[in-house]
Amino acid sequence: MQALLPRPDIASKLQAGFVALAADADDPDPEVHDLCFELRHASMLPFVLFADAEGKFLAGSSGAQTPEKLLALLEEAGG
Repeated sequence: MQALLPRPDIASKLQAGFVALAADADDPDPEVHDLCFELRHASMLPFVLFADAEGKFLAGSSGAQTPEKLLALLEEAGG
């Protein structure tokens, strides 16, 4: 993820409509923990989760991300 977030195509979408949060997978906040259950088939880190301002799950994925996959998730989440 660290290599993808600075990419201009991804960074511009994130800055336009998202607030980023990095959480500890071993000890996440309860709200983050609850969102992880929306990824029913998640089997590997990193988890990428998108939620609205009220904490409702919008989109997500687990495992390695490609630029294309992350951009598709951003679109799915409303960006």
